[in-house]
Amino acid sequence: MSISKSKNLERKLNNIAQEATNELNNVCGSSLWESLGFTFFDQLEDSEKIAKANFYYGQLQIINEIKFFV
Repeated sequence: MSISKSKNLERKLNNIAQEATNELNNVCGSSLWESLGFTFFDQLEDSEKIAKANFYYGQLQIINEIKFFV
């Protein structure tokens, strides 16, 4: 992979990660989930919020795995 393609991929992954982080902060009402991780979502009062939090947390996990292998 060329350097420009690699940097472009990294930039795209960072943008997706930032969007997921922002959504998690909105759903959870704070950034406390970052220190507590996945277990924080069980404390949310709404099953829709739990599902949304799980989705975005999963995105962050996938992004981290892709970054590890690139």
